[in-house]
Amino acid sequence: MIYEQIIRIAIGEKGEPLLKVIDSCNEVCLKVISTVMYFTPIGVFCTIVPVVEANGTSTIVSLATQLIILYVAFYGFAFIVYGGAVKFLGKTSPFKFFRAIMPAALNAFGTCSSSATIPISKSCVENELGVPNQISSIAIASFAALATMAGLPAGVMGVYISINTLCDMGATCVNVIGDMAGCVVLCRRRLIWSKKK
Repeated sequence: MIYEQIIRIAIGEKGEPLLKVIDSCNEVCLKVISTVMYFTPIGVFCTIVPVVEANGTSTIVSLATQLIILYVAFYGFAFIVYGGAVKFLGKTSPFKFFRAIMPAALNAFGTCSSSATIPISKSCVENELGVPNQISSIAIASFAALATMAGLPAGVMGVYISINTLCDMGATCVNVIGDMAGCVVLCRRRLIWSKKK
């Protein structure tokens, strides 16, 4: 998307055929990524089964407890920090915001991919929340957050891949919520700044 804007500015109308090719390649890549990522839950299940067989259920119960705590922290952060930013800085109802972004948040959770969720995120903020395309095109692609998990006990490294995927599902969902909250706040700040000029 950034290259598309650079080409649009640098070349102008003569670059339109190239822009169409770039846009088509982008759509194909996002579709391939989305399709592959829909198989993630099956892969997680296949990774967990041998671990349960080898270690018993006590390891899984311990990790499930940690996972629940992590999800409470993720979504507590999303509702308090992002909801607060949307309400106080973006002057938008948090209830309206969370209802509008639900399709993108669920897609991010299911696919563990912020990139595959970009078209849905853009659609949510543009169509449901009134964020202009000029803001959503740059902000959704630019905002980035990184959630990492450390401190796993040495004896459960075999579980890491499956647990990391489950952690990543929540982290990706919260990252995407933050991207869209940022768009709403930027849109509101832009309107305030424009009125002051």
